[in-house]
Amino acid sequence: MNKPRQPFAMKQFSIAQNDVALPVTSDACLFGSMIQLPKNAHVLDIGTGTGLLCFMLAQKHPDATFTGIDIHPGSIQQAIENNHNNPFKNQIEFQIGDVQLWEPTTPIHAIVCNPPFFENHLPSQNTTRRLARHSNELTLPNLLKHCNRLLHPNGELFLLYPSQNINQTQKTFSDNHLQIQEITFIQATENKPPHLAIFHAVKTPINIENAEESPKLITKNVIHYQTNGQLTLDATHYLQEFYTRL
Repeated sequence: MNKPRQPFAMKQFSIAQNDVALPVTSDACLFGSMIQLPKNAHVLDIGTGTGLLCFMLAQKHPDATFTGIDIHPGSIQQAIENNHNNPFKNQIEFQIGDVQLWEPTTPIHAIVCNPPFFENHLPSQNTTRRLARHSNELTLPNLLKHCNRLLHPNGELFLLYPSQNINQTQKTFSDNHLQIQEITFIQATENKPPHLAIFHAVKTPINIENAEESPKLITKNVIHYQTNGQLTLDATHYLQEFYTRL
């Protein structure tokens, strides 16, 4: 029998996580703290889980509205319960949904997604964790194809994804007409190579007449922890409006 997970408390809201496929992670928190949405955006959170990204971004962007979808019924039920108990419920709704089938009723200006892909790992024996963690059905090319389908023209995508095979990942974005504007590499500590990357991309027209007009790709690195286990100054800068201990 699995040990019950304790709620994850932030300064302005709390996340119950006992019934979700995967719990809150520090990497997901850092990701949410670093996203800057366009003004007055309707945002789709694919694979919302507890609803963490919706709550963090609603706190940062009171002008935005959010729809969180997840294929796992237990996660959506948990997210709905979290929404009832948090101060941003008027901005957020949650639905059971498969991104490969889901259709928006209003334009989607931005998509945020933290897909827990582990394509080279052995599948989990736990059914819900296996569903959440493996991309046998929803591969990166398939995910990005549907992000392109769902996004409004010039809509923005924020994706947290493993930093391995970066050239292939960039090609997959390009193949799906999503132009990467910025890549932020996440390092656990300064002594470790990046394990994740935040991709910020914009939906582009299928036919671009002048590729030279494309903006130059911006790359940067953020180190999450000092070697003593404390947050770095950069991580503290992003997380201080959320973490109760900062």
